[in-house]
Amino acid sequence: MFSVLRIRSAARDEETDNLRFNTLTHTLDLLDRELRAERRGLKERCERLAATAAFAQERFESNGSENSLSTRIDDMTQSMKAYTRRMETLQRQSELVQLLRSTASDFAGTAEKPETVGLRHAPAALRTCLSK
Repeated sequence: MFSVLRIRSAARDEETDNLRFNTLTHTLDLLDRELRAERRGLKERCERLAATAAFAQERFESNGSENSLSTRIDDMTQSMKAYTRRMETLQRQSELVQLLRSTASDFAGTAEKPETVGLRHAPAALRTCLSK
């Protein structure tokens, strides 16, 4: 009439938890690499743009009658502002990935103690980020 509740072995639970943690770590590594690659590419393009803008500005100052050059300089200035905003966004994302990595590592270290596991024990910065 009554059946016994069957629970998986502790070894199987530990294996499952380790696989899950490894997946999380791998995903965070991928995100970190993507962010670094995008930042590197943006930096290279911005350096080329800055050099072009400097030459254009010098030419404009030498020969101020080129209105089209003034427009191009303004466009390059706007591009560099957009670059700065994007780099700031990527930096914040990178900081979040590092915070998540740290939190995951701390979480994995406390997994054996069920009373310490949970969002309420996450760093304040992560709780704030997740509550938005």
